[in-house]
Amino acid sequence: MSSPDREESIATIKKTQENIAVVIGTIFALTMCVYFFTYAMLVDKGLSGGLWTMGISSVLMLLILIKLKAVSFFLTRLLLGRRADLRDTFTKLSAADL
Repeated sequence: MSSPDREESIATIKKTQENIAVVIGTIFALTMCVYFFTYAMLVDKGLSGGLWTMGISSVLMLLILIKLKAVSFFLTRLLLGRRADLRDTFTKLSAADL
């Protein structure tokens, strides 16, 4: 693979990774807004299962946000990994390289 092709492949991968990270962040932000507005209702009704679900999923979302670059690279690799023109680039690339 020539250098311009490799740079173009890396640019495609990087753009897709950034888009996936934005989608993940947006989904988590909307989920946290829903949690904020439903927390009081769950407390008033005494639904401890819902509170546990909110608490555990919030911690998981925080951990994913801490490792967002690696998670988005993994999802990008799943999404674009089968494309023949990007396969060689993915074998030599890691999340830290982007």
